[in-house]
Amino acid sequence: MTKLIDKKRGFRKDINGLRAIAVIAVVIFHFYPQWLTGGFAGVDVFFVISGFLMTGIIFKGMERDSFSIINFYIARANRLIPALAVFCIVILVLGWFFLTPWDYKTVGRDVATTMLFVSNVVYSLTGDYFDSGTNFLLHTWTLSVEWQFYIIYPIILISLKKFTSIEITKKIIVGLCIIFFVFNVYATSKWPTQSYFLLPSRAWEMLVGGIAYLYPLKVNNKKYIGKSLELLGLVLIITSYFLISEINAWPGYLAAIPVVGTWLIIQANVEKSIITNNLFFQKLGTWSYSIYLWHWPIAVCFSYYTINESYKPIGILLSILLGFLSFTLIEKRKIVTVGIKRPILIYSLIAISFAVGGSSLFKEQGMPIDKGLLSNSLIQGGIADDYRLHYGLSLLNTSEEYDYLLIGDSHSNHYTRGILREGSKVKSSWLPKCISFPNSTTIEDGILPSGSDLSWKEGCSKNHLLGLDNNQNIIVAQLWRSEKESLECSNNNCHLTGDYYKDLQSQLQELIELYGEEKNVYIIGELPSPQNRKITKCLKTRKLLGVSIDCNSIDKYPEDVKQINKMLSKVSAKHMNVTFIDPGDAICDNNVCNYGDDDNSIFLEDNHLSGYGSELIWSYIVNKIQSK
Repeated sequence: MTKLIDKKRGFRKDINGLRAIAVIAVVIFHFYPQWLTGGFAGVDVFFVISGFLMTGIIFKGMERDSFSIINFYIARANRLIPALAVFCIVILVLGWFFLTPWDYKTVGRDVATTMLFVSNVVYSLTGDYFDSGTNFLLHTWTLSVEWQFYIIYPIILISLKKFTSIEITKKIIVGLCIIFFVFNVYATSKWPTQSYFLLPSRAWEMLVGGIAYLYPLKVNNKKYIGKSLELLGLVLIITSYFLISEINAWPGYLAAIPVVGTWLIIQANVEKSIITNNLFFQKLGTWSYSIYLWHWPIAVCFSYYTINESYKPIGILLSILLGFLSFTLIEKRKIVTVGIKRPILIYSLIAISFAVGGSSLFKEQGMPIDKGLLSNSLIQGGIADDYRLHYGLSLLNTSEEYDYLLIGDSHSNHYTRGILREGSKVKSSWLPKCISFPNSTTIEDGILPSGSDLSWKEGCSKNHLLGLDNNQNIIVAQLWRSEKESLECSNNNCHLTGDYYKDLQSQLQELIELYGEEKNVYIIGELPSPQNRKITKCLKTRKLLGVSIDCNSIDKYPEDVKQINKMLSKVSAKHMNVTFIDPGDAICDNNVCNYGDDDNSIFLEDNHLSGYGSELIWSYIVNKIQSK
């Protein structure tokens, strides 16, 4: 991410062309992953190039005793931050108008972490790279990795210089490269998601670039050797683009293929190559950083708004155009060049401003001005999204007395919007991904609030005890369906068979018997949700853009939901004080369900209710309870 200038060799046109080869692969992969299944390896090519350039800058400075770590940081900031800041501003402005509050909230979080260059850490904790196709700033993880490398690398090299010679320092870099490669192979097999995003498993790639600078192959007088190395390197890179896919553990040992290929091309140093030194590749290489910034949100729009794929070539051309404009209007301009104090102050203020603004968006649910959350039908049905309500109590529409106690998991929480709108006095307690049965839990990993004296499993099994207070109306609502998870005991007081449906039935029976006959218990059944996820995407697009689209919101009633509700109804019918309510009856009839109404989607893109769906389904539930 810096100018490709080596005073001994001049401008490295081969490396500039290599950048084009990398960015082309990344762009094609994000628009047409089926065409170039391993195009994401273009990022690894970028990492090697970055390591080569940074090592050159630092070592030349150290050899002349003129290296300034502050000036190094300022130069990197001049290169990365201006274009990135403008990019983030545009995403924030457009997101205000064209994203749901829930997704805009995520943009706020990601803008904050991006400008602080820690977005890779956040993404390593929130999901798989290949399953995060609707995150508009996901690609910024690479910038965070590079910036973290920029911060740490010169500090290590300067420290080594104080205690040893340049030659020994070079050998130490080789040793570190080997150590980090071995760690990468192990970590990728052990922690695949974290390894993809985090610096420790990527550092070796940049160190390979450093080794290319420190130990150059002398092939200048043997052009046929240089061309052979270049061709071999290109074959390795292109092979990785076509033969590797998301099913392969990455980076892992397979990342050595494009990394070694990049090392070979750098070592070949073929300046007059028809492959890298042509006008098209030189222009794309020059604009590569800005193209990389802009192409991803454009690619995401096709998934987010279900845009017809026939328009993807236009999306690619738009990415290149925006990359050109960003380079011409922003990157080329020396925005901050005077002194040391001024750029440090300016960039610090920029980072702090984005961090505070983005964090505020996240905290305010993506709606920092409009506090009327009930006015937007596309906000998630569960308004509360922090651990203060993940375990503990929330009084809705009342500060003291309440009519209903609602317990369960996030599929209990997603009725919050409907409860607030309808006006029911509800005491709510929910714990995400957790079935509230005595002595049992679902097999899930999770986090309780700091300072809690409950383990995750204890929290799940104790949540039901809230029903033993003085309230006579208990509502249990949760995700009953489980395709992968099974129930397990949190202690030795429950007896499970391993058959999910049988265990679910026995545990529900135990829960009802624990409450006794003196309480009214309402079991809210499993909600049918769209099997075709394009329905919710289409309805969301129609609502946000205000365009007329036939979304065909009718879908079949899922068979597994039928089985669950049949079992829940059967167990509930055995007790006079227990009422089973099938929420699907609010939207389904004759084995078909309508998941949209009046341009509103009932569900978000997962199986949680939208604000509109929360109001609709909760109103149905309350009417059924009151008519009993």
